[in-house]
Amino acid sequence: MTEEGRAILDPATGQVFARVPDTSGPGVADAVDRAASAFHGSWAGTSPAHRSGLLRELAHLLREDRDALADLERRNAGKPVARAVGEVEFAAQVVDWFAAAARYPVGETHPSGPGMRTYTDRVPVGVCVAIAPNNYPLLLAVWKIAAALAYGNTVVVKPAPETPLSTRRLVERAAEVLPEGVLTAVYGGAGTGRQLCDHPAVGMVSFTGSTAAGREVARRCADGLKPVSLELGGKNPVVVFRDADLDEAARAVVTGFTGNTGQVCVAATRLIVDRAVHAEFVGRVAELTAALRVGLPQDPATDLGPLISRAAVDRAAEAVDEAETQGAKVIVPPGSAGVRHALGGGFFVDPVILDGPPSTGRAWREEIFAPVLSVAAFDTDAEALSLAHDTAYGLSASVWTSDAHRAEHFGRALRAGMVWVNTWGETEETVSVSGLGQSGYGRELGIHAVEGYTRPRAVWVAHRARG
Repeated sequence: MTEEGRAILDPATGQVFARVPDTSGPGVADAVDRAASAFHGSWAGTSPAHRSGLLRELAHLLREDRDALADLERRNAGKPVARAVGEVEFAAQVVDWFAAAARYPVGETHPSGPGMRTYTDRVPVGVCVAIAPNNYPLLLAVWKIAAALAYGNTVVVKPAPETPLSTRRLVERAAEVLPEGVLTAVYGGAGTGRQLCDHPAVGMVSFTGSTAAGREVARRCADGLKPVSLELGGKNPVVVFRDADLDEAARAVVTGFTGNTGQVCVAATRLIVDRAVHAEFVGRVAELTAALRVGLPQDPATDLGPLISRAAVDRAAEAVDEAETQGAKVIVPPGSAGVRHALGGGFFVDPVILDGPPSTGRAWREEIFAPVLSVAAFDTDAEALSLAHDTAYGLSASVWTSDAHRAEHFGRALRAGMVWVNTWGETEETVSVSGLGQSGYGRELGIHAVEGYTRPRAVWVAHRARG
């Protein structure tokens, strides 16, 4: 850090290309106070129809600004250009969805005696804090912002310190549509996040990030009895049986562990494969993986861009080296020397398959956040399920089989907030998602998001005639 602000790096070059000052302590307090004033002013009383219209205008701005936002995601987060454009469009779809959801009926009318009407409804929590991660800087910020605004809250958003630029532009553009104080941004690292959690005017905190950071968010918010929504880490299994469509499953596995260069909380990083097809299937996965291209984000032919930082590359390399030392077979693309990929001064990696890593090692147990796949073989259905559950996380899981009974059994038995059967990675703005175990709690997207951003009330209205 210098007086000019926090250095923002281009992950493809390792060079500083922007600086964003951390928000000062008084600045963070001012942002929350402005959000609280806006909420207690006119915003809380804004009609659902009006909020819906404003959100549709915001979705239009996202689409209008698509290329500029995608370019910021490319430079700031190292995203290949096609992926970045797709994520901006998904963000706009999410805003459109919540524009509609703002007008959905909520609450119930309950039977009452004469002269009494009893009903339940939902009210906004007030100031919502949205803390977004560095792997999907714009998209995941929008997931939180759109839901909170739809249900009548105001929002203070804090992007990850490494990737603030697309969120900053979004907030600047949103000022053309939203009233003053309804959506504001603050910048900085963990200290800024702690101040937001501690502020007495904050009504709830929605956080996406590591499990360790999520625990601290929960602890700090507990002091103020603030509800939290936590979307945390994952170490997600893909179970492949011998009777599966192995070609389709192999393509899904490769997409699952290399997509966004492995920087995905639902990444399919543990392959649990039937021993009868183990060698064949791992070979298919390795062949498809070798065909992927590591390259510059601006190149349309690039499949894998850089990781977010040099430290992320080092963590991945350390996990691979440890697994190899402990007996895992390391499979890398032809010509690769290991996980580190030499391309300019950027933070590039090659995808790595670890066949048979120890179950006690980091590669099997920890979220690496890089394109590293750990493989284990099984002989029985019970062993497959046991291996799938050999983790403290419970974010996502996938099973591949042509046996309808087995598909139904595993679909019910797998302990994960998202389960895919004969597919992987399906996500829609209309479907609420969440994790189990150390992957957190709270709902993102879909109709159940209302539960995090509002609170239910019970209301009794007496209307007896006066004598």
